[in-house]
Amino acid sequence: MLCRERTHGESRYPYGNGGFNFWVNASGYMHANEGLFHILLPASAGQDPPVAFLAGMRRRASDDFIPFALTPAPYIALGEALVKKRSTIIGHDATYFLTELNGLCSAVRVHVDQACGGAPQVYFAVSIRNESDSVVEMFTSTYIDLLCRHQFAATHEDRWFKTIDTVSHQLKQTPQLPAGATRHTRVLPSFRVTVNEDVSRAQSSAYETFIERCVSGSDTTLRSISSQVCTARNDFTGGLQRSIANATHLRSGTFARPCPSTTFVDNAVVGDLHRFSLRPGDGIRFDCVLCLPDPARALPARRIPNPAPAVTDRSIADARRALDDASHDLRLEFGKSQEPRIHHATFNQFLPYLNKQVSMCAQIKGYLQPSPNSLIGIRDVFQAIEAHLFDQPEVARAKILEALEYVLIDGRCPRQYSLPANGTPGTADMREFIDQGAWVISTLHTYLRTTGDFHLLDEVIGYHCVDTNRPNAIARADETGTVLDHLVRIMKYLERQRDPDTQLVLALYGDWNDALDGLGVSTDAQREFGTGVSVMASLQFYRNTTEMIELLTEASRRDQKSLIERYHRLGDQLRDSLLRFAVVEHAGQRRILHGWGDERSYFVGGFDDCDGRARDALTSNAFWVLSGMLAQQPNLRGDIISALERLDSVYGLKTFEPGFAPDAPGVGRIPKLPLGTAENGATYVHATAFAVMALFRMGEPKRAWDQICKILPIAPHHVNFSHSPFVMPNSYVHNPALGLDGQSMNDWQTGSSNVLQKTLIHDVAGFQPAFRGLRIAPARWCPFDSFTFEGRAHGRQVCIEYRSGSSARRSFRIDGVDRTLVKSQSGCAGDAVWIPYRAIRPDECCTIHVED
Repeated sequence: MLCRERTHGESRYPYGNGGFNFWVNASGYMHANEGLFHILLPASAGQDPPVAFLAGMRRRASDDFIPFALTPAPYIALGEALVKKRSTIIGHDATYFLTELNGLCSAVRVHVDQACGGAPQVYFAVSIRNESDSVVEMFTSTYIDLLCRHQFAATHEDRWFKTIDTVSHQLKQTPQLPAGATRHTRVLPSFRVTVNEDVSRAQSSAYETFIERCVSGSDTTLRSISSQVCTARNDFTGGLQRSIANATHLRSGTFARPCPSTTFVDNAVVGDLHRFSLRPGDGIRFDCVLCLPDPARALPARRIPNPAPAVTDRSIADARRALDDASHDLRLEFGKSQEPRIHHATFNQFLPYLNKQVSMCAQIKGYLQPSPNSLIGIRDVFQAIEAHLFDQPEVARAKILEALEYVLIDGRCPRQYSLPANGTPGTADMREFIDQGAWVISTLHTYLRTTGDFHLLDEVIGYHCVDTNRPNAIARADETGTVLDHLVRIMKYLERQRDPDTQLVLALYGDWNDALDGLGVSTDAQREFGTGVSVMASLQFYRNTTEMIELLTEASRRDQKSLIERYHRLGDQLRDSLLRFAVVEHAGQRRILHGWGDERSYFVGGFDDCDGRARDALTSNAFWVLSGMLAQQPNLRGDIISALERLDSVYGLKTFEPGFAPDAPGVGRIPKLPLGTAENGATYVHATAFAVMALFRMGEPKRAWDQICKILPIAPHHVNFSHSPFVMPNSYVHNPALGLDGQSMNDWQTGSSNVLQKTLIHDVAGFQPAFRGLRIAPARWCPFDSFTFEGRAHGRQVCIEYRSGSSARRSFRIDGVDRTLVKSQSGCAGDAVWIPYRAIRPDECCTIHVED
């Protein structure tokens, strides 16, 4: 992705895997963490970046230098006058910062190596070339401010327990290159960063990080180099009041006080400076490797004794090869587009970024934001797992087992949890958002029908319980149980949380739409929660009963008969109550409520809401379809389509229409959001994606693709995009009176990515694994003339080759043999073919040709 400078907005990419994220921003800002262990803290806009690559050119007939940055940040006003153009290229393997100046060009490359599952290494390569016709005297300077602590922010006391020194103060000449070689390499002294962190009064941890360095260039260039190191922040900048951008050495070309070692009295940083001369056409390259420890796995830093260009270039070649060779079950590629809003080549380039986004969300270790509230959300991680399991089922399985350990002994799922860190138990968000367990059931159902891995149900794992000695904390319970036991307890918890009058699920603290957190409030001050209901959560629970019935029928476990009968009764009860209470009618029109308040005293999503306004709610309409309730009352189809038409906007379907004014009663914090933002009358893309999936299930592929075109960040109408335009955002705001038009709250960590990916798999490609066979049912209309899909179900590799032709009816050929079609299931569109797993050889790829 080519990223040009922009005044508003930012693009970024997380390198690493398994929960380690090294974020590189197009602006040049970088930060890194693995869960609570923050290696480099993110900087706010305009602050000093924790990693900076600086340079300066000597003025003619002068002793001082004109400084400039080799990345967009920090901004050095004096040097920007020399810059002709800056560009950032973000790829899956590395990010490149390119700078063109009068007579010079430079490139900074950043990539991450987590080879062989070892501790991560971050590679920086800085290249500068003299394209002028005269000798240039200049310098480069590197600055790295490491934290390496289990905390969210730097404190004054951190300097007392951090030491940085240089391992060697003598430059060493590396072995001579073969005869005829024109470039030479010198290994520079390494920096050693030691951070001590107390775990308790009796235990302390020490983390060692090494920064390995070398310089390469012509013999003439290397002979001209003089180098300094500075490990104290105030000596690097020239004073407490100075920033990196106006550090004194940037004008003088020398540190006034070089210091090879710093501890206690100043913030210890990695700082160096190299002065040299470049002849016309000559270049120089500096390589720097950040060798990090891995406290979570007690792994020391992997040192690189000689970070020469050949070594670092081999590392990025290995990283690219690892990307190519990584175990992936999922592949989707589209042919020529008939839709002007989506070019097929651009869309195909977007899909790997979408897959990376889902992967990151599914492997999250928390604290993507440096905040104590940035934990691992149960609903968030399980939705991401449900998409990621199609690509990397083993990774998904491991995360399922991790997350299920945090189910409480009564079957309640915390809203968020965190992993133990540095010997300290994690914290939790214990607010009773009712929907958490529903996502767990759906994800396990999808995992089992896709993989056939029923052994997962017999895995014995722990539970947690509320820790009464610590606020917002849970502790490991003495009890253990199988995964199936956990699912049954979750179902029992949800069954208990129902309104006795309507038998539907109580809202409690809130549902998926957590900004709408007022429905569960009680009018009785003596009660924590009232009898307000979430229709969306009730629809999810209704779907859960069907999922558990199917799961238990196939699992062949003891006591399954009584549980199946119980879930049949529960499903019937929920169905009848939803039909009776969740649909309201006025003047011949019907609407599906999002929910209601205590004692059914007011509605949300009806004809006369809490604020007296008629309102449509998106997710209750979407989940009426996704839960299977539309099959119970098919004549609601037209009402749902009408609601979606009223909810539509330039950026896609809104979560509510109209939104809530600031004085709207009974709905919680949602009216405090400006109208036209987030969930309040705007396109909250996660919710829009639910509706897209529902439209496909209703046999409305053209309407569904119209919405996809609106929410894709690569669509041409997104001219005010405020985040990375190559991954899914969480929302699009729209309120011109407030100057809001298409900006977004956030990117990367959002559920819109996993819902879109699941939709492309299940509904567009029509890859629909069941417990005993595979249903192939691509959508009846597609804006592309063809696509190729590859996936795996029950260990069988499957390839779907779709072509849109001029046939009067759809045809299937499986491994070259025509197959008879099966009619669509109720509520789904398009003819399909059913393939029992026993008919697919595990050691061969089954190719299915579909032509319309």
